[in-house]
Amino acid sequence: MTGTVLEEGLRGAGGYLLDGNRERFMHKYDAKLERATRDIVSRAMFSEMKAGHLTPNGGLYISMGHLGPENVRKQFKGMVERCADCGFDLAGGLVEVVPTAHYMMGGVEFDVDCTTALQGLFTAGEDSGGVHGANRLGGNGVANSTVFGGVAGEEMAAWVRREGGSQAAFRDADRAQIDAAIARCEQPLRAKGGAHGNLEPLRETLFDLMWEKVGIIRDAQGLKDALGVLSGFDSELDAYTLADHSRAFNLSWHDWMNLKSLVQVSRVIAEAALAREDSRGAHFRADFPKAGALETSTYTSVRQADAGGRLAIDMKPVAFTRVKPGQTLIRDAA
Repeated sequence: MTGTVLEEGLRGAGGYLLDGNRERFMHKYDAKLERATRDIVSRAMFSEMKAGHLTPNGGLYISMGHLGPENVRKQFKGMVERCADCGFDLAGGLVEVVPTAHYMMGGVEFDVDCTTALQGLFTAGEDSGGVHGANRLGGNGVANSTVFGGVAGEEMAAWVRREGGSQAAFRDADRAQIDAAIARCEQPLRAKGGAHGNLEPLRETLFDLMWEKVGIIRDAQGLKDALGVLSGFDSELDAYTLADHSRAFNLSWHDWMNLKSLVQVSRVIAEAALAREDSRGAHFRADFPKAGALETSTYTSVRQADAGGRLAIDMKPVAFTRVKPGQTLIRDAA
């Protein structure tokens, strides 16, 4: 399918989700219908697709026409134009849709001043983890980048002024670490023999694997199967030789490095999902569907434990420092 991201405001404004028979289905999954949270809507859509209730291109439909085409064109001008570019009439017709991942609730662990465990490394926005909890609310991605981007900028400037004369803060890079990183990246340029050719089929296979086994609905067996295949991908890429060994404008080399990174990130996601035997927000285990008590909820923390790539996973309790489970700032303010 031709892809573009559609905003959640379409559902919030009253848009209908329809199956391949052009019938609404959200009543089977949640009383809020299309206005349920994004994790519930995504699982409902995925379930309908797995059940075979598909559109001609293998997705579902969103319909806005019942709200009045002119009103839709006025309220969602950008969305209407974006859909038109893909050949769909959002205002008066049906647009084929599928659930997709366009944001991660995870990322680099950081403190409120945007510092991290590595001295001098600051993080903000989509690279940072923990801000959105288990299920990011629509629109909060921009707020995250704006608020914490501002905090990080101020803190970095203060850190440079504070640490500028400190030899401990600024030191020469570890040459051995740099050489090892370069060697890893140049592996397919130095290798002789081995497999070579188009890497796109491997990327497509990785896409399908993560969608089917590590996607919207997970279980232990699927995650274990995925980890086995991911290990095979790593070995296949390690044995790969690029036909073109030049370093200038070598897009095949870029593709190889990107795939190595994608496999590594995919492995982290699968390992973390396997370790977490509960369901919360965007993470849903069909074999562990209960979320458990909010008071005992945890963050999943993953780090590389050794040079061989072994992962260490810790469950860190959520600290409810402002609002505790069951409390509401709105009621207290009133």
